[in-house]
Amino acid sequence: MGQSQEKGQGQGSIYNMKLSTVGATRPTETGTTHEPTGLDLAMKLHYLKAAYIYTPEMARDLSVTHVKEAMFKLFDQIAWTTGRLWRRDSGRPYIKCNDCGARFVEGECNFTVEEWLSKPDRSVDEFLVYHQPVGPELPFSPLIYVQMTRFKCRGLALALSWANIMGDSFSLLYAFNLWAKVLSGDKINALETSTMDRRFPKTNPTVKDPKSIKQVDPVGDLWITPNNKKMARYCFNLTVADQISPHFPTNGDDQIPVFEILAGIIWKSIAKVREAPEPLTVTIIRKDPNDLKPIRSIRNSQMISSVHVDFPVAEASVEELVRCMERATDERCGIDEMEERCDGSLDYIVYGAKLTFVDLSEVDLYEARVMGKSPESVYCNVEGIGEEGLVVVYAAAKSDERVVTMTLPQEEMDWVKSEFGKCGLING
Repeated sequence: MGQSQEKGQGQGSIYNMKLSTVGATRPTETGTTHEPTGLDLAMKLHYLKAAYIYTPEMARDLSVTHVKEAMFKLFDQIAWTTGRLWRRDSGRPYIKCNDCGARFVEGECNFTVEEWLSKPDRSVDEFLVYHQPVGPELPFSPLIYVQMTRFKCRGLALALSWANIMGDSFSLLYAFNLWAKVLSGDKINALETSTMDRRFPKTNPTVKDPKSIKQVDPVGDLWITPNNKKMARYCFNLTVADQISPHFPTNGDDQIPVFEILAGIIWKSIAKVREAPEPLTVTIIRKDPNDLKPIRSIRNSQMISSVHVDFPVAEASVEELVRCMERATDERCGIDEMEERCDGSLDYIVYGAKLTFVDLSEVDLYEARVMGKSPESVYCNVEGIGEEGLVVVYAAAKSDERVVTMTLPQEEMDWVKSEFGKCGLING
């Protein structure tokens, strides 16, 4: 689940867990491999998570067999994701497309959907997402974990934990939408990801010294982000009109940059708590605004940008911080070239190397309809966060709301929540 779990064990309200394997129904041609790009390799210590909760009215007739059969059809389209990691003689990782499959986890929950969703801190949804890191034996480690949790009322949670080396959050959400289509009886056709598709346009000169990435001590074949601090999670909803817009002056019909305002408020709040040193540099991860094509392949194409200021963040206005974010520098090419130069032999982190903000707010998470019904709730997060912390922003079920999932050092979390209470982000 949210933490590594063994067969048959659950935490608290999730129990009776059973593990099996799902994969493609058609064998991949012998010798087929998938070669990660430099950017892929830079993300290898990170794992992406998504959990979708459906009502009993929609889900009560969906059996384990239905869910697995849909997964088989999905993996027929993206079979390489069910392979296993190996290393070249140089040490560079690659994926051997040997159809070993994804791990499938069944669990039960002793709450109803209504009771579960009444919990104010939505990071409880971590327990719906089974997770194990890659390693220490690469050829035996699945890259995807699927969890199906049945609630007491017969509602259902469907969740994925996904090794970021394969593709970004937009790829994971695209794959989940395909899975939902199959569950609804639709046919799907996922485009094969070509080498050209996995490259991104070099719109800016390469940044020689990207600030959004940090080298860490060697981790070998156990791909876990090394941290000296215990990290904590917190997830909450807020409304745009009441809790975000008042922090930013507008002129008439100007479009309100909701994500940037929210990032500015949170950046400022964390800076007030983290006085020495203040977070003067932050990372912003979002969909490439120049890539207008819909997501139709599995890849790492997210824009990774760096923002640096030379003034005290805690004393700055939110408007100042928003204006600085508008001048963010795209560092993807620099990251890609750094990894290519070392041929994947060094270990890096991106999420939490600097305080990191992820913008998923433009993704319609609720289009993952099963039997015509949208999920009641969706949860997104990342596993393997560096000590500077992570903030993920995404759409809520109501169009005028946003969800924030935050991962910070445990020693800071209560202080940051107190700052949120003072500025009206949460009920203080």
